[in-house]
Amino acid sequence: MAPRAAPSGIGWLTALAIVAVVAVNAAGIWGIAVARRGALDEERRAFRSRVEARGRAIESRLTSARADLAFLGGSPAISAIGRTAGREEAWLGAARSAVLLFLRGHEEVVRVVVLSEQGEPLLHAGRRGGIPLLWASTRPTGREGAAVSPETPRLVTRLSREGGLTLEMEVGAAQLLQQDEAAARCELRGGDGLLLAGEALAPERGVVEAAAAVEDDGWSIPRPWTLRCVEAEAAAAVGLAEPVASRYRTTLLLNLGVMALALFLGAFAVQQARRRERLEAAAREEARVRELERQLLHAERLTTVGRLAAGIAHEINNPLEGMANWLSLADRALEGGSASEARQHVGRVREGLERIAGTVRQVLAHADPAHAPRTELDLNDVLRETGEFVRSRKEFDRIAFRIELEPHRLAVRGNATMLGQVAVNLILNACEAQPEGGEVLVRSRREGAAIVGEVADRGPGVPEDDRRRIFEPFFSTKESTGLGLSICHTIVRQHEGELVVTAREGGGAVVQMRLPAAEGGES
Repeated sequence: MAPRAAPSGIGWLTALAIVAVVAVNAAGIWGIAVARRGALDEERRAFRSRVEARGRAIESRLTSARADLAFLGGSPAISAIGRTAGREEAWLGAARSAVLLFLRGHEEVVRVVVLSEQGEPLLHAGRRGGIPLLWASTRPTGREGAAVSPETPRLVTRLSREGGLTLEMEVGAAQLLQQDEAAARCELRGGDGLLLAGEALAPERGVVEAAAAVEDDGWSIPRPWTLRCVEAEAAAAVGLAEPVASRYRTTLLLNLGVMALALFLGAFAVQQARRRERLEAAAREEARVRELERQLLHAERLTTVGRLAAGIAHEINNPLEGMANWLSLADRALEGGSASEARQHVGRVREGLERIAGTVRQVLAHADPAHAPRTELDLNDVLRETGEFVRSRKEFDRIAFRIELEPHRLAVRGNATMLGQVAVNLILNACEAQPEGGEVLVRSRREGAAIVGEVADRGPGVPEDDRRRIFEPFFSTKESTGLGLSICHTIVRQHEGELVVTAREGGGAVVQMRLPAAEGGES
């Protein structure tokens, strides 16, 4: 027992070493995960700060635009066109220059209109292709000068000045977001949830999200506005986590190398310690297998001898029963003084003897069935003689025989004894399937290049599951050896044909023997 304790101890030590290395590696992986999570949290905080700064920048731009608009409204040029109702060309030119200068200084402003006390437009400026310009008509009709989509909500503010002048300014919400970073996607919504600018952001995974309120009074859209931005989480965290991950990567590689070496040394030690046990077990198993093979070979020989003996007895028994019937008929004919009829019956007995002799020859030729003698014969003769022979047996008096053969000769190449053996088995099976009486139909016909011999009955038929096994040796649905149809199947296959079992319309079974038609001559 001592040699077996050593491998167990080595195995435990190896397992402990592996557990230790796995724990170290797990700690390293956990450290990387913690570092990445910390980097991601830091990036979220930084991103929130950037979004809040953008919100404040938008507030500053809006406040600056309103302050500059107030300054513009208080300028002498604007005040003068209010007093002169725009009739002084010099003051009008100065006012135009001031408005255009205002637009150049505020890229987010898309339209400026100066209105008189009566609400009549005195000056109308806007943008086309981002370039500030004055419109030919001072009366705004719809969306002149607005560098935004018609579907975008309008951000408009009004400022009243002394003298009855009113300045109207429109800001493009999309222009307010133009300075956002390329990596981030943002949207700007009004206090009522209306989307003012940007792409509508749906909830999604794998992104960093932040929002900031934008407070500024005096606009057509109620406050507070909300600026919401998202950016990819991986792009944010990987850069910060990479320095930490690189410090652990070398440690992990070294640990993996140590683990691999430990596994190799431990496996080698255990293998060497248990090798002797495996060799001993293999020797014992080999001895047991040799004994089983000897027993199996002996059982196979007994099975083969029994199968051969059962087959020979089955095939010889059928002709012997027929010979007994023909001898009984010959005795009756002699008692009745009919020597010619008795001679015919004795001839049938001779046919039975020839069939038995053919069976013996078949057994002798079983090793090489190709050398069994074959000639060109008429399948109608084989079926007719077999049907009359079986019909003459007393136990089948309650069965109605119908023999419907093709009137023309149906030539096939084969052995008459072997094909007769097949026909006898098929007709006997059809009779035995109807012990209380019934009908047996023997037919023949030609189908293209095939000659078909058919035996049909009105018995219980063959179930679908049994049809696949009905030609297997020793398979039987009645009290029999189960060799008859197996031998018939083998004989038909040797004649390059096939046996087919199907259901008969109206009840019963049909067995077809399909053989290739002969081309003439003898073999």
